[in-house]
Amino acid sequence: MPTDLALLQSGLKALKQGHYSEAVSLLENFCQIYETIPDKRFKEFFEAQAALVKAYHFTGKHQEARLRCQKLAESNNPQVQAWAQRILQSLPAESPVATPAITNRTLLTSEQAAELLAKGNKALKFRRYAEAVQALEEFCQGTDAGVKDYEQAQMWLVKAYKGNEQLEKAIALCQQLTHSKQEVTQIWARQILLALSPANSVSSPASSETTSESTSQPQSQTMQPEEKAVPIKMRMRSLNEFKTFCQNNLLDDLKEFEGVRKQSTISVLLVSSVIFIIFCLLLKFFPIEYIIFCFVHKITLPYFVIFLFLLGFLACLWGWIAFYTSATETYTNGFKSRIIQKIFDFINVNQNLSYSSYASEADNRYTMSAFVHSQIFQTLLKPNKIQQNDCIFGKVDETPIFFSEICAEVELQHHWIKYLSFSHHLKMLRSLMIPPFIIRMIFGFLLPLYSILLIIKLIKSIPYITSRIVRGTRISYRHFQEEVLNNEVSRNTIFKGLFFQAEFNKKINGKTIVLPNLVNTNINALSNRKEKSIKLEDPEFAKFFTVYGDDQVEARYVLSTNLMTKLVQFRKKARKNIYVSFVKNMIYIAIEYPDDIFEPKLFKTILSFAPMREYFENIHLMLDIVEDLNLNRYIWGKN
Repeated sequence: MPTDLALLQSGLKALKQGHYSEAVSLLENFCQIYETIPDKRFKEFFEAQAALVKAYHFTGKHQEARLRCQKLAESNNPQVQAWAQRILQSLPAESPVATPAITNRTLLTSEQAAELLAKGNKALKFRRYAEAVQALEEFCQGTDAGVKDYEQAQMWLVKAYKGNEQLEKAIALCQQLTHSKQEVTQIWARQILLALSPANSVSSPASSETTSESTSQPQSQTMQPEEKAVPIKMRMRSLNEFKTFCQNNLLDDLKEFEGVRKQSTISVLLVSSVIFIIFCLLLKFFPIEYIIFCFVHKITLPYFVIFLFLLGFLACLWGWIAFYTSATETYTNGFKSRIIQKIFDFINVNQNLSYSSYASEADNRYTMSAFVHSQIFQTLLKPNKIQQNDCIFGKVDETPIFFSEICAEVELQHHWIKYLSFSHHLKMLRSLMIPPFIIRMIFGFLLPLYSILLIIKLIKSIPYITSRIVRGTRISYRHFQEEVLNNEVSRNTIFKGLFFQAEFNKKINGKTIVLPNLVNTNINALSNRKEKSIKLEDPEFAKFFTVYGDDQVEARYVLSTNLMTKLVQFRKKARKNIYVSFVKNMIYIAIEYPDDIFEPKLFKTILSFAPMREYFENIHLMLDIVEDLNLNRYIWGKN
């Protein structure tokens, strides 16, 4: 049984990472084994079959996905029946449009694929739509659906079809993209469908997964060109409603997670105790008196003994990090999909927004571009790495919005460090066919250098570990290995928190930057700032914010008395540092959060209402920005 469950976990991990063919193979093997077990646990079996349906879908095996769904629809479990019937309705029929299934096709090399993608993108930019269609179709037909830029190419292909007046193909491909794994792509596809075929978009299968039955209302009727849809104000949930929702819908899941949390906590404490005892023994037997004696009498230090003890200390920390990472990942696995997603669905009354806990490379590039364009954090070293966890996107009233929880960093690679490592030296000496006894002599000669490097790693690891343990947050073993063990990179955090972007209703020629007052502001927001400080007449606004801009008249025009009052009220509600910038026709807002917003804490109970309330209020804070700052009102006319 443990081996079978490991097979399931490997299949789920492959699916999450986008290795769909591997996921199909692993999950099929698991299901075949489990079908022969008389007393199988149904929960794991259903989870495997549901994941297999998704894997089939992403590999284009829609017929296999349908057959598996039809089998599940015959289950005695009513919840499984309902799930299977809903998925059956949303699975697309096999279609030869855009990306036909080609047997025995020859896949493109990475260089050919990159060349076709660049060619298609360039042709699309210069409106050579026929050329763009040809290049992008070749790319899609010559690559697998799991490659990094596959969905981006399909999105460009929709635009090329539209520009080339191939509307049927554009609509068909858009309908396929509404079933994408990336929710950003789903939203994009549904919006494009509204533009391509507004009469059919509401009733299409593409919208069946993400819209409720209430969406099939008179809004699906075709409006006259001169009519304008009246925006529906988003209804906000109250805290009392949320308490009732938690009791009725989240309690069972929370109890299950609490059980896993307690087991993980006990395991971490036990392993920590064992490693701490080993650490203390190493300290006890460390020959500190002998080292002092050697210093006093000018005797050569026992570098080999020192090296072994330092290696033992580092091994203790390395083992603890590996176990702690495993324990926290076990606890947090599935938390966002089962808890945060349900909280978001409860808040998202109008079904006009989407939530995603996963960000692709394309999403990261898009957010990085917006972050740099905001010009809030003008550091000497530009951020080159962004970690994006949770996203909320869609429309509030008539305002398209995009929220994301980000950590923007400057990452510096230490390419030189490999020339100091023992493994590099050993590999080089062996390649030169140096005799073993000479290698040992060289190793003894370089022992002081290796010992110093180990001391540096120990010094770096202690604050790295301590800061994360105190907060009870996850420790990334990969980051620990890169930054501490191997010292391959250095990461300096520029900003961590929520990043918001939306359209502003007037195109601005210059830029206006609103920062917290000098006592509270992030130093990265002040570095290398070239704009002039602008004094405004509102004393309460001046208590919280300092304004920079390149045009005093425009800054006063943008920051009206009403908007300044709204920013002050929003700052008091958020109780966190807020950064705002107005650049061209966009408004950007950054809200500092020191910790991950939607990550559960290992050393705090999940059954308390306090963490649930915090998740609820954080999501509400995001959605309130549009209403609080009047961004949904067209109080300025566009030029």
